[in-house]
Amino acid sequence: MKKALYPFVAVAVFIVMQIVAGIAMGIAEMVMGSAAVAWVISICELCTIAIIAMLRMIDWKTVLNFKMIGWKTYALAIMGTMPSIFVLNMGVEVLDLTNSIEDLFISMSQSMIGVLSIAVIGPIVEEFIFRESILSNMLRGGMNKWKAITVSALIFGIIHINPAQVFFAAGMGFIFGIIYYKTGNIVITSILHILSNGIAVWQMRSMGEAIKDFSMVEWLGGPVTAICIAILCTAVCIYLLMLLWKSPQSHNYPSEQVTENTPN
Repeated sequence: MKKALYPFVAVAVFIVMQIVAGIAMGIAEMVMGSAAVAWVISICELCTIAIIAMLRMIDWKTVLNFKMIGWKTYALAIMGTMPSIFVLNMGVEVLDLTNSIEDLFISMSQSMIGVLSIAVIGPIVEEFIFRESILSNMLRGGMNKWKAITVSALIFGIIHINPAQVFFAAGMGFIFGIIYYKTGNIVITSILHILSNGIAVWQMRSMGEAIKDFSMVEWLGGPVTAICIAILCTAVCIYLLMLLWKSPQSHNYPSEQVTENTPN
């Protein structure tokens, strides 16, 4: 298979496995009850990684190589991303975006396999698909870095379909794309993705159905306070990610090599 087709194939594999998971979830719920749904999702997520691995769409030499990243890079990426989770969640609330699968997530968050599926397995699978299989192959194919990061982020958002997730995932996908570009592997993005989903699961486990009526703006003391905190978090995020962007990256991509070799 031509490497130029890898991003398209990765998207296709993800969509097909999501359809398979949806059908299998319906059957499992009818036959074994709602407790089996999380098991089905987890199995389908693991099968997704197995398929893209068999298609040789993963660079195993770098994908999980945490040693190629310095501690400063870890610190900048984590501290620069965490405030954005807060800002994007507030954006979802302010825009009043529908969360069509909230009931499913609340139900899954009450079991250990559900927690693992949402907060651990799912994030790692998505990093293998969207950063390693899609974004990396765009970059290795010579696509301009900003175009590749933006396109992969949009794909990451749109493919979630659920309105609340589309907005949040697109924003996080852009930040994760920057981090992946600078590090060349999915170690930090996987950690951050797990933290993001883990916070959501913790809220659902602790609040249950009450989370549907929870307002972050009200919890912070009102719109004025919430806006000030959001502006501060956005500024911190931008500043730290700019420092990350200026730091040495782990390796060059074909697009950079072409640029460097082009005469003025």
